[in-house]
Amino acid sequence: MENTPTTPSDTAAASVDADSPHLEGSLGTGGLLFTVLAFNAPIGIMSGFIPVVITLGIGGPTPLIYLGVMVMVLFFAAGLVTMAKHMAKPGAFYTYVTHALGRSMGLGAGFTALATYVVLAAATYIFMGVVTNTVSTGILHGPDLPWWAWALIAWALVSTLTLLNIDVSTKVLGVLLCVEVLVVLVWDLRVFFDGGPAGRGLELSVPATGSWGLALLLAVGCLTGFESIQVFRSETRDADRTIPRATYLVIIILAGFYAFNSWIYQVAFGGPGGIGASLAQTGSAAGSFFDSLELYVATVAGDVANVLVVTSLFAAVLAVQNISARYTFALGSDGVLPSALSRVHPRWKSPTPAAGAVAVAVLAIDLVLAVAHVDPVTWYVALQGLGLWGLILLMTWTAVAIIVFFRSRRELDASLFKTLIAPILSAIGFGLTLFLSFKNADLLFGTAATGYWCMAALCAVAVAGSLYAQWLKSAKPAVWDRIGAQDEIH
Repeated sequence: MENTPTTPSDTAAASVDADSPHLEGSLGTGGLLFTVLAFNAPIGIMSGFIPVVITLGIGGPTPLIYLGVMVMVLFFAAGLVTMAKHMAKPGAFYTYVTHALGRSMGLGAGFTALATYVVLAAATYIFMGVVTNTVSTGILHGPDLPWWAWALIAWALVSTLTLLNIDVSTKVLGVLLCVEVLVVLVWDLRVFFDGGPAGRGLELSVPATGSWGLALLLAVGCLTGFESIQVFRSETRDADRTIPRATYLVIIILAGFYAFNSWIYQVAFGGPGGIGASLAQTGSAAGSFFDSLELYVATVAGDVANVLVVTSLFAAVLAVQNISARYTFALGSDGVLPSALSRVHPRWKSPTPAAGAVAVAVLAIDLVLAVAHVDPVTWYVALQGLGLWGLILLMTWTAVAIIVFFRSRRELDASLFKTLIAPILSAIGFGLTLFLSFKNADLLFGTAATGYWCMAALCAVAVAGSLYAQWLKSAKPAVWDRIGAQDEIH
């Protein structure tokens, strides 16, 4: 394995960085929670993922799969947070993999992560465009526009917010998140006190046609985003305490929220069979959820929830673009991407050039699809599936990196459980999930062929990043030395 970034040149790089403008912000635990929770679009998960996990996954025991995944992800987070204590600069997957597996692998992971988040943003805009037009014509009696027109309006608003200080985005995310969670909680209480058509019991038998693999895959997808907290380290108050606290909290909150609501969902419809019948009647998972809101809360609640899906997607894509901008900033700071992308706005203390570059990249993807007149739903499914697969790949990769990092630095005083046992268990879990994504490629991407092409494309990005690193080693050794440059804390 090539040497990891622990050379004297790193010290020089750090010295240069010390004199350079830095990202600034006053993020606390709440701000980080808002960012990651918004990334998950809770009301979108409620209306899209949970009924699918119940009906096509394992049925009644669905809450248990969320709790099981919570444990697996907490194991991963334990290693992630412990390793982060030995890092000085933000960069998330990029820096972890670099310091454990070397610069070539690290840059491959960095390019993969950036591509994954950009693809997720492009996919979210597509879906937002489709949903916004449905809300406009069906509820608000507004204009009937193509998906890309609504997506362009949302892109302009979101991209403007990403240019500003991160504290501005967290305020917007906080308001939108609180409103959508409030609506879900009102529905929860109404369903609980009503008791539903079959009572509040939980059926623990798995249907013969159930798929543990699909349930695990989608449940992991519902808990993504927590890993991105690390990229906001420079903009966080008392990062060494705040980031671990926010990481553990967001995993527990998300898993608890979805486990509880997957039970309430079954109470509302009288069990998995009732959910399946509702899906068949309405023709969509979202339709069944909105109908339930109208039944248990009020007729207007369904309309409000439709609108909140749009605002939820807005919040989600704002979070994704903010994360992508920090990755771009980190790569620019290391000289891997143009140095202009590492500039910090003098007033807003935000990575404005990096945020602008991300916005342009996302827009380019969606413009190509718009000009090609593709079916938006088909491409949304494919790109969203690719983004989810990319995150699972990166978490598997990083879990291995955590193990290697601490095994090669035995002098570091750290818990054996956090540095070896927990990462191994999480690596096995994520590796299994990665295998299941291949097996269920048709469900994740729309068609198996599309899935295999998408996965091959992302792997090609990873290989390209690694090859680029090797080229830098011979052509630009100074940049090579800066890849993932850190001051390690012993």
